[in-house]
Amino acid sequence: MNNSNPTTESRPVHWRYATLTHARASLVALSLTLLGGLLSALYTSPTLAMTMERMGMDMRSLRPLHTTFAAAFIFLGGIAAVHRYFQDEADAGRYVPGAGDRWRLRVQVVSWAIAGAGILVTVPMGITSGREYVGFHPIFSLFIMVGWLCFAWNFFRVTWKGFWARPIYVTMWGVGCLFFIYTFAEQHAYLLPDVLGDPMVDRRVQWKACGTLVGAMNLFVYGTMVFVGEKISGETHYARSKVAYALFTVGLLNSFTNFAHHTYHLPQNHLTKWISFVISMAEIILLFRTLSDIVKMVHKNRASTEICCAGTLFSAAKWWTGAMLFTSLIISIPPLNAVVHGTYVVTGHAMGTMIGIDTMAIMGAFAYLLADFLKGCGGSGLVDLRRSISLRRVLIFLNVAVAGMVGWLHVVGVVDGAHRYMARAGTPFADYRPEWLSAWTAPVLLVTGTCTFVLFLAVLHRWLPLVFLRVKRV
Repeated sequence: MNNSNPTTESRPVHWRYATLTHARASLVALSLTLLGGLLSALYTSPTLAMTMERMGMDMRSLRPLHTTFAAAFIFLGGIAAVHRYFQDEADAGRYVPGAGDRWRLRVQVVSWAIAGAGILVTVPMGITSGREYVGFHPIFSLFIMVGWLCFAWNFFRVTWKGFWARPIYVTMWGVGCLFFIYTFAEQHAYLLPDVLGDPMVDRRVQWKACGTLVGAMNLFVYGTMVFVGEKISGETHYARSKVAYALFTVGLLNSFTNFAHHTYHLPQNHLTKWISFVISMAEIILLFRTLSDIVKMVHKNRASTEICCAGTLFSAAKWWTGAMLFTSLIISIPPLNAVVHGTYVVTGHAMGTMIGIDTMAIMGAFAYLLADFLKGCGGSGLVDLRRSISLRRVLIFLNVAVAGMVGWLHVVGVVDGAHRYMARAGTPFADYRPEWLSAWTAPVLLVTGTCTFVLFLAVLHRWLPLVFLRVKRV
């Protein structure tokens, strides 16, 4: 290792390896997400579905496996960026980790490893909770919560002094951390007999908790984007700008209200629906503006951009944000929601935001973290990273494949919803699904899903060997 590199040598091993560990775990979670997604795509073929069911696989086990590790990928990627920030704090001499910090980090990593392994084994066996986003057995929720409490303790030990004076991404991470702990506990309210015994209360609590969970995830993603944009560009003003604080404020409000478009069909005040709609639209518009600013900042440092492809990934997230603004209108306006609720439109929107916005943003952050890590190895690994310059072409084709899948899901959902609506109105010719739709759905999803899987594998093929490089301890 190059002993003359003060930016890496002065970092305590504790935080440096914490960053690397969470980055590795994030990529492993992405790999498992892809596996679950591929199997789900294969399941759309009636012939393959029957074969898979004989093997004990169906959507009741594939979906929770896919969604659980997708959320883990996003959160772990954000937490890797948080620990990279801890490295900066250690470099500046503002914080030195103690024995308690090290033990809490170990407990955090071990707890999440146990939960991940347990979920991976039990969910395919059919041991699930049947709940949305927490589809695994609640025993593993205990391990997840222990890990988060340890992470929160370490986070606030580093940041509590002058917390509100720190850059906005620290505020986003801190609030997102508290949000997750709160909403994760709330998602398990169904374990209380009074909640589970009242289906109306159960649904309200479940969807409200799911909305807040998405809000916590968004805060980690937004904070990570701003942090990485600052690191690459070297410009620190944006993390204290009015736009960044506006995005945080609206994102915070939306965390409490974005559940409403899932509960239009339940007894609910119309004012609640319109508040949810207005805040959701404002958040998406501000996110588009923020990503546009970050892309401009990142592209100013062309040397770093050419190495890590962060600019390409953030640009993709920006345009996906614009596209998802349109689909959000379909889901959030009550009359349109009545037509598409429960159809593939909701699935397409969820996949578009999760893959197009959150995944591209976290991958952009990960690309920077990988380049930073390789520089810490003395720069030799950067040669391999530069050789993967074709990654940009892979990313373009990946976004095209995802766009095809998400777009077709919207087509299917709108057509199904329209026919369902007309059938309820008594229109005689609308009580069937168009033959062309049934004939094309499985092949289109199979092709686009497989292409998405292969192209994600191409990214992992470039990144996994680099992130798992063995490095000598300093």
